[in-house]
Amino acid sequence: MSKIEDPWHSRPIDVHRWSDHPEVKEFVGRIWDKYLPAEVVGKSGPKPKMAFRKQLRVLILDLYVAWQDDPELCIGVSMSVNAWKTGSRYNALHLSKKMIPIINTLHEAGLIDKSNHSYTAPGSRKNRSTRIRASEKFQEWFAKAKFERDDVGRAKGEEVIILKEWTCRAFVPPQVLV
Repeated sequence: MSKIEDPWHSRPIDVHRWSDHPEVKEFVGRIWDKYLPAEVVGKSGPKPKMAFRKQLRVLILDLYVAWQDDPELCIGVSMSVNAWKTGSRYNALHLSKKMIPIINTLHEAGLIDKSNHSYTAPGSRKNRSTRIRASEKFQEWFAKAKFERDDVGRAKGEEVIILKEWTCRAFVPPQVLV
């Protein structure tokens, strides 16, 4: 595992990454089977709306896209259970707090580099969420993967931002408005 030198070189996790490509499913399945024992996701409790294996797929696909954009690019993700509650941005597509132990397990396995969150004081510019990125080992796997960036898309049902008080006047050339 490498140290993340610049945790500010990052973007938030994109919870809307998705692919049904058979090679993506197989790639995620190998990681699931080898690195995520039943203790990590547990067998008791309410059944999630999105299976844990599919949640892993979202995470791996976003790590893959970040690696494609820039191998040093980190993904910001909250490791607080409260951030994953129903209605949160993380839970937009039914991702659950089980992502926290999944991320920790992948880190312990050497598949992701991780820089823990930083908290100085309320409102401080130095506060930040945990940063993760694909480790060198994982990047090598990505390079050998049998899928490409074009195989990764957006999840169905992704929310579209609706601007309030939008009018067509905003797009009318000024000389037409009288």
